[in-house]
Amino acid sequence: MSEEKFFFEENVFSRKDYEFTFEADEELIEEILKNKKSGKVLDLGCGEAGTSLSLAKKGFEVTCIDISKTAIKNIKIEAKKRDVKLIAFVVDLEKFEFKEDYDIIIGTGIFHFIPEKDSFKLINNIMKHTKKDGLNILEVFLQGDPSQEEDSEGYYFKQNELKELYSDWNILDYEEYEDYDEEEEQTNKIAYLIAKK
Repeated sequence: MSEEKFFFEENVFSRKDYEFTFEADEELIEEILKNKKSGKVLDLGCGEAGTSLSLAKKGFEVTCIDISKTAIKNIKIEAKKRDVKLIAFVVDLEKFEFKEDYDIIIGTGIFHFIPEKDSFKLINNIMKHTKKDGLNILEVFLQGDPSQEEDSEGYYFKQNELKELYSDWNILDYEEYEDYDEEEEQTNKIAYLIAKK
């Protein structure tokens, strides 16, 4: 079992000086709204869940899950402040069981915390539990990313691997790029996908 998955809880969210901003990805929200005006959203490893809070405000039925107790507690407080309804609970993605189908499933920055076997099992479940014409929005780290170490237990994708997994879907956006992380002072290698079932 990967201990790295507790990184954000232990090193970021639980710090006394850490301030939650709940920043939303406005471009992503715009992209979602082009395809969906309502529906059920599942945000896996939601972190601060800024995008999901905004979607909830727009009337989507949102479920947020994360391994971080601190994040989930703060999301619930923020949802109350914004007078929005959403479901948020603490869960380990390696143990998460899908009980229903969703119109949109988001999973960004989670797979490098999950071992290879469990990563592919999770993606299969994401695909299986997406409704017809539903969206999957995934962001993964690629092999050679500076955060990858010899003993990393989480999975780093090969080039085009994520795209190939979705070859039967309508790929609305796919890109592989490098992104400089100022806080970590490193350039991450990322693949980003939006696909429609």
